[in-house]
Amino acid sequence: MAKIKIIPADEEEYLEPKPYEYFEQTVSRKVHHFYLSNEISDPWDYVKMCHMIQNTEAHDMIHIHLNTPGGDLTTGVQIINSMKATEALVTCSLEGEANSLGSLIFLAADQFIIHDNSLMLIHNLSHSVYGKGRESAQHMEATLKWFEALAYKYYIPFLTEKEVDDVLNDKDMWLHAGDIRKRLNKMIKIKKRELKEMEG
Repeated sequence: MAKIKIIPADEEEYLEPKPYEYFEQTVSRKVHHFYLSNEISDPWDYVKMCHMIQNTEAHDMIHIHLNTPGGDLTTGVQIINSMKATEALVTCSLEGEANSLGSLIFLAADQFIIHDNSLMLIHNLSHSVYGKGRESAQHMEATLKWFEALAYKYYIPFLTEKEVDDVLNDKDMWLHAGDIRKRLNKMIKIKKRELKEMEG
């Protein structure tokens, strides 16, 4: 019969140490899902969405599911600003089309999911203005400069600077899932390299 050796408590420290210790912790967090599945309309239709995004806890996650032809630029800018204001991780999932404004919202995310058979259209601003002649011209000029700044900020390095220039000169760019994935991989590598250079 095998003997069982009882080790007194004061001798336990002399036992062979374990290669590692394991502990488990369960953390409660929310994943917020927003579906943009139509043309993006006036800003007041998205007040609740923007409020919820901006006030999400840092340990939570936000998923924005995109299948949109685009829409109102002012609404899109407010959504993008909300995405940038939150401390939560924002993931955009391309699940159909992300055209026009939808492409800007997609590229403003922290992480990306591209489903097969997806489509993206990047093109110059489509906009109309009302008012007296010179007022309309000034309004249009200011809006074009505004969109130009947004294009350079969010499309590069997904697009090259020359491609953005071409878009601002009214060239349309249609991208399918494979093209989008390749460009995203390149963009992520560039951003990682830039971050590494900044850190050190």
